[in-house]
Amino acid sequence: MALQAVPLNSLRCWVQNSPHGRQMSKGALAVLVTSFIVRRIYQNVKKRRNKKKMQKKRDELAARKKNLEERLFINGSLMTPEREAIVTKDIKILLEELRSGKLNPLDVLEAFQAKALLADKDINAVCDFITEATAWSKALGDIPEEERGPLFGLPISVKECFYVKGYDCTIGLAQFIGKPAQEDSVFVQALKDLHAIPFCLTNIPQTMVSYSCSNPVYGNTANPHDLTRTPGGSSGGEAALIGAGGSILGIGSDVGGSLRIPAHFSGVCGLKPSSGRIYESGRRGAQGSGGLTLRTGLYSVAGFMSSSVAGLEVGMKALLQESSKMASLDWRVAPVNWNEGKFKPGRKLKIGYYLDD
Repeated sequence: MALQAVPLNSLRCWVQNSPHGRQMSKGALAVLVTSFIVRRIYQNVKKRRNKKKMQKKRDELAARKKNLEERLFINGSLMTPEREAIVTKDIKILLEELRSGKLNPLDVLEAFQAKALLADKDINAVCDFITEATAWSKALGDIPEEERGPLFGLPISVKECFYVKGYDCTIGLAQFIGKPAQEDSVFVQALKDLHAIPFCLTNIPQTMVSYSCSNPVYGNTANPHDLTRTPGGSSGGEAALIGAGGSILGIGSDVGGSLRIPAHFSGVCGLKPSSGRIYESGRRGAQGSGGLTLRTGLYSVAGFMSSSVAGLEVGMKALLQESSKMASLDWRVAPVNWNEGKFKPGRKLKIGYYLDD
């Protein structure tokens, strides 16, 4: 039988006047109502499940922070004069004293852990402390002085979007709770190979698409200079913790200001490198998180944050001494080493600017 088009008016009349038509209309309505009710029930169940997951996560983190705090207490205080002297040192002096053996990596780690815990009570910048950091700091003591890396014994904070083995990388989404990274990102592993000590994960805005720093999993991070204001985003936890003195060097990411804006808001230093300059892969929501294809458009890049420009120099110089190694591990990286002549050209720098847009 040949199919024929049915005029809309004829179909409407058939539905209204035919018993079969009215029955079908009621059936379709019942299906729609049932579908809507089922969807709402599913959404409510999912919402309750996510709330339980987030509360459990927060309780676990609070317990870990409390345990670390109790372990670090000295005569009822977290910050001693010795620890205060460590966390206020210039980064280059701190590294010299670590490499020479004047300072012990464990003592330096515990000083920054204590300062971070103290600051976190006010600003809520730390998502989690990396418990293995203590063992890593102790193991560094066995390395001969002549074999110690350029970041030997330096505690480094890590933006939560980077994969750290055994720890969640949620970017503020409940769906990623309880799904810890199976391996370190190449950036984090590179820092460990340079004998640095990744010691904590710092907060971000949900999905990292915001210039503030809040998410339902970890809550809101405050600016260390004014608790009523935001530290910026998306590397807001990094900026806040460094601004509060709880970290001296950290890693974040940037596509539209996520390193630079929180650095400006929080009074610290941040550098967005050129795309393909350092490791790109190994973080959620970034260029390296999908397939091994070159996408068009703007790329999110990893970069350092520090309390000083000297800290940015230390981090970049350490990585770029072995750019060929980075290029072999991440195909996006150009094998171009650190150029001291470009960094210190022996002349005044020229700065260009626009008078209008």
